[in-house]
Amino acid sequence: MTNDYTPELSIIVPVLNEAAHVAPLFATLTAQQGIRFELILCDGGSGDGTPQRAAQLARQAPFATEVVPAPRGRGRQMNAGAVVARAGTLLFLHADSTFAAADALACGVAALRARQAAVGCHEVAGRFALGFLRSDATPSPAYFFYEAKARLDRPECIRGDQGFMLPRPFFRSLNGFDEQMPFLEDLRFADAVAARCGWLLLPAEIGTSARRFEAEGLWERQVLNAIIVNCLVAGWTEFFTTLSGLYRFDAVTGRLSLHPILDGIRTLLACRSGEWRRSFWRITGRHVAANAWQIFFWLDTRRAFSQGRGPGGVAPCWLRLYERRLKQLFCTRPAAMAAAGLVRLWFAFMLMRPLQGPATKTRQTG
Repeated sequence: MTNDYTPELSIIVPVLNEAAHVAPLFATLTAQQGIRFELILCDGGSGDGTPQRAAQLARQAPFATEVVPAPRGRGRQMNAGAVVARAGTLLFLHADSTFAAADALACGVAALRARQAAVGCHEVAGRFALGFLRSDATPSPAYFFYEAKARLDRPECIRGDQGFMLPRPFFRSLNGFDEQMPFLEDLRFADAVAARCGWLLLPAEIGTSARRFEAEGLWERQVLNAIIVNCLVAGWTEFFTTLSGLYRFDAVTGRLSLHPILDGIRTLLACRSGEWRRSFWRITGRHVAANAWQIFFWLDTRRAFSQGRGPGGVAPCWLRLYERRLKQLFCTRPAAMAAAGLVRLWFAFMLMRPLQGPATKTRQTG
């Protein structure tokens, strides 16, 4: 690639021990047409030869590629990539992202520029519609729900595996990704964008691997994700410093075990004052009650799934009912108290259940 190559788009990908996934990433980007872009791989200290494998692939790639060493942590890595980006538009991707359409990037950039022209400023951001790449192609209402949910412009629905595309000046004005914690940088960044402008759904689908959900269990992983987000909302930083030591996986099935995590939460809560615990459960109740809309959206997705529609074809009839008639009810103190009570009952029930499987084991959770 010549030095005078001027990209329209800078694609920034944080990598850490992703040697097995960089080749598919190069393949899906090589298939893209109608746009000039550069690829910036931000390596957080891989020990599996990821930078070397990327350098080999870059020699044959039709786009400029740069491998940037960066401090470990996706937020830090992506911020480091943004510093060296040359294009006026940035796209932050995960290493396992794929695009089925050859014009996905071109259409995404065109849509973002059209929105930018319409609003007359650089405060615009977009993400792609999400599709899970599963080893089992059997239609799943649960995966369908999460694919449809990712298409909504609502709090906690937009995640980094959808790809974040935005003008570089807007990214700078947001001060980049939060580097305080090694995870949840995508959720915090999505909230920061939403506070300034709405998220645009770009007219293409991005594929992301479901390998973690398939290995750990979709239910188990989503419950843990909900717990993590709730603790973030509650400002409980102690939980995050302890979390990595609580991961356990069933020795037979490999599924994530929730019991050690919940037991760890119980232990941590017991060390807090009664006033702190009451405040934590109040915040939890408000947060859970505010997410009651997901029950109604689940009903909408079930109907769309049974009718053979795609995740983008969900008619939000039940969700509209919630917004028009029930939302204010769930914002009340009694609703928050009821939600907190239900969560505490669920918490106690889960701790009373026996551990599944003959043994548990720890493993790397990166």
